[in-house]
Amino acid sequence: MGVVSKVFFILVPLVFVLLVLTILFINDGGGLLGEIKQAALGAKDVLPKVSVGLEEQKAEVTIPDEHREQILNLQKAIVLMLSGEARGVPRENCFADYGGFSALGEEGGTSLTFESRGDKAVMKVFVGSGGKQTIDDLSAEFPGMKPCVIAGEGSVSKNFFNYFLGGKPELIYPYYQPVKSFTINNNGISIPQLDIKNNLDGGWLFTPDGQHVCFFPTNKFSTADDDGIFKGFFSVSQENSIPNKINRGELQLCN
Repeated sequence: MGVVSKVFFILVPLVFVLLVLTILFINDGGGLLGEIKQAALGAKDVLPKVSVGLEEQKAEVTIPDEHREQILNLQKAIVLMLSGEARGVPRENCFADYGGFSALGEEGGTSLTFESRGDKAVMKVFVGSGGKQTIDDLSAEFPGMKPCVIAGEGSVSKNFFNYFLGGKPELIYPYYQPVKSFTINNNGISIPQLDIKNNLDGGWLFTPDGQHVCFFPTNKFSTADDDGIFKGFFSVSQENSIPNKINRGELQLCN
C-alpha cells in the first residue's frame, strides 16, 4: 500500500468523527452528547453557590438582646422628658431613670453616638466588625432635643451638686453643659468638645427645661469636678444619692 493510500485511510475516519460531533453539538435536543451537555449545564442547580461579591460577603448584623432592651429603655426615657410640654406636664429640673447599660464593649462592640443637628438630636447605634455597622431600627431622631452633660469647666458639676445633692439653697448657673456630640461605649462616655472620656454610671438623665437632656459622666474620687460627679451619688448605697433623694421626694422625677 502506498503512502497516499495510508494517509487516506487515516483521514477518512477522523473527518467522519469530527462531522458527527459537530452535528451532535449543533442539535442540543438529542443524542448522547446532547444529554451530557444538558446534564453539565444543570449541575449548577444542585452544586453549592459560591460567590465573593460584596453583597454576599455582608454578614447579618446582630446586637445582643440585652443591649437592644437597654437602648430602647434609654429612648423611652428621652421621649418622656421631651413630651412634657405636649402633655401639659412641666419639665423643669427633673430626672429620669433609664436603667443604665451593661458593658457594651470597646472596639467591635455596641456603641451609641448622639449628635446635635439643628433643632433635633440624632442617635446612631453601631455594632459589628470594627463597631462600624449601624443598626437602623435602633437609630433614632429626637426633635427638640438638645444634648448636654453635667460636666465641664466653669464649676458645672459643683453647681449642680451643691443645689441638688448638697442641700445648698441657691441654684447657680451654669449647672449643665450643652454639647454638640458624644459617644457611649464600654459603659463610658467620650465627649470630644470637652476633652472628657469618663465613666457613665447609674442610668440617670436630667433635664433643666424639657429640651436639654443631660447625661452624667462620673468620677471615682472627687465629689464633683470638671469630669463629672462621684459615681456613689447614683447608687442607693449613698444616703444623699439621686435615687434615694427621689424616693424621699426631695428631687423631682419626670413622669
